[in-house]
Amino acid sequence: MTLDDSTPAVRSGAWEAVLAQGFGEVLGRPLAEYDGKARYGAYYSGNFLAESELERDPVWVGRAALAGEERVTTAHLLLTPPGDLDETELVFDASRSLFHVDPRGLSGELAPFAADLATAVEESEGGPWDGALPGADLGRIAGRHGVDLASPELPGGLWTLWRARLASGGETLLDALLAATGLTAVTSPELLPAGVGDAGDELDEEAHELAAGVADPALRDFLVAFCDQESHDLALVPVTPVTPAGEAGEDGEDGEEEDEEEYTDDPSEGGTVVVRWDGAVDQYEIVVRRLEA
Repeated sequence: MTLDDSTPAVRSGAWEAVLAQGFGEVLGRPLAEYDGKARYGAYYSGNFLAESELERDPVWVGRAALAGEERVTTAHLLLTPPGDLDETELVFDASRSLFHVDPRGLSGELAPFAADLATAVEESEGGPWDGALPGADLGRIAGRHGVDLASPELPGGLWTLWRARLASGGETLLDALLAATGLTAVTSPELLPAGVGDAGDELDEEAHELAAGVADPALRDFLVAFCDQESHDLALVPVTPVTPAGEAGEDGEDGEEEDEEEYTDDPSEGGTVVVRWDGAVDQYEIVVRRLEA
């Protein structure tokens, strides 16, 4: 199931309630308890992008992709237990993806382009993404100088995809969760892909327990693949809520949590982590974040 631009991203209130209830079970906390006024986004990153050479694939830097006019669809990035879930594809928004840029290899007639890139990188340092440029900004600068970023004549290290933003119909928490699990285009129960089915036996028992409260059976069968903390394919990484300084948390004292604390809040990476999945034994990760204002 992929995002089709011809499919209106319209969900009924009843279906949204079903989805929200299901994802609340996965998170272990109702979605209504999260900040409803905040913006949320889902990002894909990790070693697999480099090993598969996707981080330098020209598909990310086409003019229409960087302008947000076209989506990027790449198969076989979401690894789940064998079954119909293998066919679930992730869809990306290059305009809101993050790129590392190194203009030092540019010279001659491209010197003005290099200077503009260097200025943009400098201005972004200390910001929410610590020097990385959103695709839309990268595209605008390239367009201003008439540069085709997909050209093989440009230096190989000019741009590198760092965090690929998953395309979503909005920036609510539910939108981000649907994007992270490949369900953005599922605007009604009839469009829900088949779940793990018989392959559910390969999942850890705790995954089934975590998904047991998902009210809709078909959604439960789909989401259980995202609940296995021991999976070598797609492992759920628990996120411990940040405890205010000076207050004792459930797992520690004086506001400190155990090892999971490192996943809760990293100001240098764009905002607070809501949920994270590690794929293929730490080869990639999908993270849903509450974004900085």
